[in-house]
Amino acid sequence: MNIELRDGLLFVSLTLTHEGVNETIRDMVLDTGAAQSIIDMSAVHSMDVSSRNEDEFVFMSGIGGRESALRKRIDHIQFDSYHMENAHLDFAYLDAHPGINGLLGSDILVSGRFVIDLNKMEVRQEHVK
Repeated sequence: MNIELRDGLLFVSLTLTHEGVNETIRDMVLDTGAAQSIIDMSAVHSMDVSSRNEDEFVFMSGIGGRESALRKRIDHIQFDSYHMENAHLDFAYLDAHPGINGLLGSDILVSGRFVIDLNKMEVRQEHVK
């Protein structure tokens, strides 16, 4: 997958499928420092990401302080050719960061064994032989 460099940040996209609805989230920052991926609730237009009994509220801490998020099980995510079933993603309102629809974190990057190649501006899976 190609990486887009904008304003010093690395942008990618992620596709979610939940309860039969597909949604591609663009303008996600590739963030190896984020342990958990998070998506702006405002970026998910056609998918119901409201709170349900099985969901949990979590707190994230980072350079910007401490924020709450809703952790939901999503039926399917796809990042480039990598697929994950029953993935847990965090959702919150990221209004303080216009133009950023989320962070693609180490939870997906490590489980998919991704290599970030900044020379070629791409992220790809490393296949073990």
